[in-house]
Amino acid sequence: MKTIVKVIVSVGIFLLLLCGGSLFYTKNSSGELAAFLDQLNPLVPESEVYVKTQDPESVNGYGTAAYKQTAAASDGTTRTLEFNGLQVLKKDRYLKLINKGAHVETYEEIPEKEVPQKALEKIK
Repeated sequence: MKTIVKVIVSVGIFLLLLCGGSLFYTKNSSGELAAFLDQLNPLVPESEVYVKTQDPESVNGYGTAAYKQTAAASDGTTRTLEFNGLQVLKKDRYLKLINKGAHVETYEEIPEKEVPQKALEKIK
């Protein structure tokens, strides 16, 4: 019985260290690995961030555009995020991104007046 408890406690500590280390590693990272780790990590909260669209980094043969931009949260904190648009997005439009760390789940275009003031100052 003691062996089972030791194994369960050891696995729990290992998972906690793994999630904590992943959180530290992906804090200021953008890219596929950081997005994958943040998507799976239960310690990373879901949030909303805002970007002003720019020209895409690249566009593949199917028209999917890849973007790497600075995003700002409503409190003014910034982070670089990478995300894909189904097509080339119109330039100088405001997007609200739903993200979990570096993982962007969805985005929607919003008018400038809906962007929080502190975020607007950072992305203009």
